Amino acid sequence: MICPAIWRSHSKMTTHQASARSTMSRPPLPIIWSLAWMLCLLGSQSIHAADEPSTRSLLEQATQFEQAQRYGDAIAIYRTLFEQDPENDEIRAALAKLLSWQGAHTEAISLYREILQRHPADLDVHTALARVLSWHKQYDAAIRQYQDVLLQDGTNREALRGLADTLFWSGAHREAVTQYTRLYQLTGDETIAIRLREITALLDASPQAPLGLRDTTIRLPFRDYLKVGYGQFAYSRGIQDERDLLFEVAKSIGAQTVIARVEPINRFGFHDTVLSAEGYSPLWRKAWGYLAAQGTVNPDFSPQYSFAGEVSQGLGLMHPLLTRLEASVGYRYLSYKTDDIHLLSPGLTIFLPFNLWLTEKLYYVPVTGAITLSSRLTWRPTNRLQIFVSGSFGTSGERIVAAQDVTRVGSRTIQGGIILPVTDRVSLEVTGYDEDRGALYTRRGGGFSILYHW
Repeated sequence: MICPAIWRSHSKMTTHQASARSTMSRPPLPIIWSLAWMLCLLGSQSIHAADEPSTRSLLEQATQFEQAQRYGDAIAIYRTLFEQDPENDEIRAALAKLLSWQGAHTEAISLYREILQRHPADLDVHTALARVLSWHKQYDAAIRQYQDVLLQDGTNREALRGLADTLFWSGAHREAVTQYTRLYQLTGDETIAIRLREITALLDASPQAPLGLRDTTIRLPFRDYLKVGYGQFAYSRGIQDERDLLFEVAKSIGAQTVIARVEPINRFGFHDTVLSAEGYSPLWRKAWGYLAAQGTVNPDFSPQYSFAGEVSQGLGLMHPLLTRLEASVGYRYLSYKTDDIHLLSPGLTIFLPFNLWLTEKLYYVPVTGAITLSSRLTWRPTNRLQIFVSGSFGTSGERIVAAQDVTRVGSRTIQGGIILPVTDRVSLEVTGYDEDRGALYTRRGGGFSILYHW
C-alpha cells in the first residue's frame, strides 16, 4: 500500500519535473521520499498507539462487568473485540466461558473447538470444552474429553472432578464413586468425602425410593415436581362413569421427600374430594419408609380419614446372595362412615439385570378375609423413562379407595403405564386399567398426567 503523502509527492514531482531540475534550492528527490516515508511510519505508530489503550480499556471494562455478574454486557464487549481481532484466542476463550455460563452451550462448544484446532495440546481448553459438553448433557463426549486430559495429566484435579460429576449425572454412579475416591486421595478435601458418603447411600437405596441426592439431573423416582392429571373409567351394570382429577406437588427436603395431593373424584354418582400427604425418608442402611395421612371433604364413598406406613429393607445385609432382594411390610387404617378397615400389605421385590425389577405384594383385609396378590414388573432404561405392567388376582381390589374395593369377591386387575420425557422440564405419564370385580362390576379406563420439574 502506498502512503497518501508519498503518492501526492510523487505525482507532483513527475508533473513538474522540468521545473524541479531548474530549481536547485529544493531538496533532492531521495530526501523528500525518505521524509515522507518517516511521516507515514510515525502516523501509523500513533494510530496503533491510540488503538492499544482503547482495546485495553475495553478488556478492563469487560472484566469489571464479569466481576459484577453483568454477563450480557461483558459478552457484548468481547464480541466487539472478537470482531476486531478474530485470531485472538484469549478473547475467544473469554467469550466462550461467559456464553457457557449463560446457557449458550452450542456456541461455546464451537468456540472452544476452534481454539483446539490451533492449540490441540492446551489441556485447560480441553477441560473447559468437556465441562460445557457435560452441561449440554452430551455426557459421552464430555467423558471422553476428560479421559483424554487425564491420560496426559493423571493428577489434574479439575478434570478428575469434572469426570466424576459427569459420570454421576449420566447415571454411572459406581464409576463416579471410583473417580471421587481418586480425587479424595489426591486432595483430602472433606467435601469430596461427604459427596462419597452421599453417593454410597444412594447406591444402597432402592430405585423405588424417592430419596437421596438432589442435583441438576432429573431422574426417576421424581422428587421436585408439580403434577396435574385426569382419569376416566367406564363401569358395567349401569354404574355411572368415573372421572378423577389429580393435583400433586412434591418437594425434596434434604434426603427426604414430601408429597401432597388433592383428588376430586366422581364415582358411583357421588363426588368426593380427597386430601392426602406422604413423607418418605431413609431409615438405616438399605432401609427406607414412608408415612401417609388422608382426609376426605364430606365423604360419600371414600374413607373419612386414613393413616398408612411402610418400611422396606434390602436383604443384602443378611447375606451377599440376597443383595437383589428387598422386603417390605405395610399397614393402612381406613375409617369409613360405616366401618373401619385394617389393611396389611407385605411385599418382596426382586431386582433383575437391565434396570428391571419384579414386585410381589399381598393385600390382606383381616376383617373380611379378602386377600389379593399383585405382581408388577418395572423397567427403567433411562433416568426419565419407565414402563410397567402389573396384574393382581384375589378377592379384593388392588386400588383401595371406596368401601367396595375391600368387599370380598373374586377379582382380577391388569394395569400398564409409561412415564416419558417431553421436554427438559416436562414429563408425561399415561396409564391403562382393566378391573373385573366379579358380581360387583367391571371397571375399565385410563388416565394421563403432566409433570413439571424444577
